[in-house]
Amino acid sequence: MADPLEIRIDVDVCRGAGECAYRASRTFALGADDRARVVDPEGDGPEVILAAARCCPNFAVTVWRGGERVV
Repeated sequence: MADPLEIRIDVDVCRGAGECAYRASRTFALGADDRARVVDPEGDGPEVILAAARCCPNFAVTVWRGGERVV
């Protein structure tokens, strides 16, 4: 079984574009400060989460597995 995904959001880099929340709405949401937050790290499937992270225009979302950066 593969290691679980670890999702990190750099809130200093996030500008609230919302691409992650749009593409993986069960995993991400925008907070009251219009910054992305992880609401359920397993809310969407791994491929959906990875695709959402790749769409961040500011590269604020990174995804790690087993200590190695995937996105």
